[in-house]
Amino acid sequence: MGEINLNPEEILKMEFEYARTTAEQAQDDRMAILNLYILLAGGVGSIIIGLAQASGADLPRGVYVIVFSLLAVTGFFVLMKLVRLRQAWHDSALTMNRIKDFYIEKFPDLAPAFRWRTTTIPPQGKIGTITFNLALLVAIIDSTALAVAMYFTGVRIPQNEYAVALFAALIFFAWQAWFYFFQLPLDEK
Repeated sequence: MGEINLNPEEILKMEFEYARTTAEQAQDDRMAILNLYILLAGGVGSIIIGLAQASGADLPRGVYVIVFSLLAVTGFFVLMKLVRLRQAWHDSALTMNRIKDFYIEKFPDLAPAFRWRTTTIPPQGKIGTITFNLALLVAIIDSTALAVAMYFTGVRIPQNEYAVALFAALIFFAWQAWFYFFQLPLDEK
C-alpha cells in the first residue's frame, strides 16, 4: 500500500473546496425546492378550478378541505427544507471563512485581500436575505391555502364568515415565523 501524504495545505485546500461546493449546492437546492412548491401550488389551484368548471358543478367541500390542507402542510415542509438549506449554507460559509482566518493568522499581509471574513457572515435568520424572502413567500402561500381549507370546512362565526379562516391563517403564519427564527437565530453566539 502506498504512503498517504497528509500535506496540511492540500487538506485545507480540499476542505475549502468541499465547503464551497456544499454552499453552492445549498443555493441551487433552495431554488429547486421553491420552484417545485410554486409549481405545485399553481397546479393545484388550476386543477381545482378546471375540475369545477369542467364538471359544471361544485366539487364536494371535503375535496377543497383536503387538497388545500395538504398544500398548507406541504408548504410547511418546504419551509423546513429552506431553513435546513440556510443552515447548510451558513455552515459552509463559516468553514470557508475559518480557513481564511487560519491563513490570515499565518500571513497577516493577506488580510486586506479578504473582504468576507468570519466576522462578516450574516446571521442565519437575517431579515431581507433571499432565503428569508423565499420562506416568507412560502408562508404566505401555505397560510392562504390553510385559510381556504378552513373556509370550506363550513365553520363560521355568525358576524363574519371569514373570521375562522383568517384566524387559522394568521396562527399558521405566526407559527411558521416562530419556527423560522427559532431554527435560524438573528443573533449568533
